[in-house]
Amino acid sequence: MINEIKKEIEKYKKMLVIIGRFEEKKPEGYLKYEKRGDAVFYYQICKNEKTGKMEKRYIKKRERDLAKRLAQKQYYSRIKPIVEKNLQLLEQMMKKYDEEGINRQYERLPIHRKTLITPILGSKEEMIRRWEKKPSGSVVPYPEFRVYKTEQGELVRSKSEVIIANALYAHKDVLLYEYERPLEVLENGHKSIIHPDFTIINLVTGRIKYWEHAGILDAGKYADDFVKRERIYIDNDLLPGIDLVHSYETSNTPLNIGTIKQIIKKQILQTD
Repeated sequence: MINEIKKEIEKYKKMLVIIGRFEEKKPEGYLKYEKRGDAVFYYQICKNEKTGKMEKRYIKKRERDLAKRLAQKQYYSRIKPIVEKNLQLLEQMMKKYDEEGINRQYERLPIHRKTLITPILGSKEEMIRRWEKKPSGSVVPYPEFRVYKTEQGELVRSKSEVIIANALYAHKDVLLYEYERPLEVLENGHKSIIHPDFTIINLVTGRIKYWEHAGILDAGKYADDFVKRERIYIDNDLLPGIDLVHSYETSNTPLNIGTIKQIIKKQILQTD
């Protein structure tokens, strides 16, 4: 909900920017129209600076843009107070809304009380404890190819994975991630361990998502292996767009940081 309110605030701010830019060059007066049969005639109503009286001037067809701008002016003048009011209410709500208050009350309890209580939202402590549990005895494949260091301090296999890791780390207050964290799955009816590129937990929702980056999608065998890996996820009820996040690049189309930020915003930070 907080993310949606933030989106609404940004939307209303953009509206005020658009209205403000228009008002800098708004035409004088206001629009009036008259219908005569099937024809509509537009007029600009302005004050005569010399006489101080309001005068009506016919807007010719070649001046239709003026009629549009006068109509837009009146429209903006009517919606501006509504936009300002809604923005003010949303900003007040953001100041008063205590997003972490419920979890904070649980976290402050002494341990002997925590053992008696089931938190209504599920505490961050519990989420982190669940996050720290992972299959034992798994071996990281080809560790010698981990040569690029991220801001979190781990080594990854490509510069593109550094970009993804650092973009995730920028949200370390609400996201925890691990590179090539082992994941136990069923493959052809047998238990096996795979290593998603990134495993991420959202500490607000408790949701865990898996991110696979296809770094050389234009390489035939690599693409085949990528599709096979996706089938393993689906067979284990981990679905693309819900539990599974993808990013792609080819030798001619490198990874775009803007795309990565959008994926994080829309698919990982979302709270609904």
